[in-house]
Amino acid sequence: MALTRQDIARSGLRLLNEVGLNGLTLRLIAADLGVKAPALYWHMKNKQELLDEMATQMYADSAEDRRPPDSLGEWEAVAHGARTLRRMMLSYRDGGKVFAGTYIGDIGLVGRSPLWRSIEAGLDERRAGQALFTVYSYVVGFTIEEQAVYPKPGELDERYRSEAAGDLLADVGERFEDGLSMVLSGARQWLEAK
Repeated sequence: MALTRQDIARSGLRLLNEVGLNGLTLRLIAADLGVKAPALYWHMKNKQELLDEMATQMYADSAEDRRPPDSLGEWEAVAHGARTLRRMMLSYRDGGKVFAGTYIGDIGLVGRSPLWRSIEAGLDERRAGQALFTVYSYVVGFTIEEQAVYPKPGELDERYRSEAAGDLLADVGERFEDGLSMVLSGARQWLEAK
């Protein structure tokens, strides 16, 4: 059976949960797939291409979850997308770091803007895109920070165990929702101001 980029990405995602991003190498993936490392370089030139493919696979695997129910309004759909993006990244150790700064190789996975009705009604598409990118950046940044504090779900990095940090780390889900509300509110106001 011929090795594919998808096989390599899936192996990388499996191993990611075991060794984390710093421990993930093409050599380790090759061993997992039962091939020599040079066989992988035929498909991917470097680790960045691997991460791009892994992020694309993560995004593809979460497509059904990311699809907002038709009953949601535009901004509720944006919030839904933010929550599902975070869940997707949290489903892998270092998932936020893997997803940050990567290139989604299948642009068809992105779909249309959740603000498409407003865009059709005259909202500047570029500004709408900028507002959505701000929401996206919040989610990715929050998740990277969350995974630094909780490298494995529910497992606090001992360096963060202190009374001073206790309140901030107690309910990460609630903190995410509070921040998301702030970002969405700001994005809406910014779009309505012009």
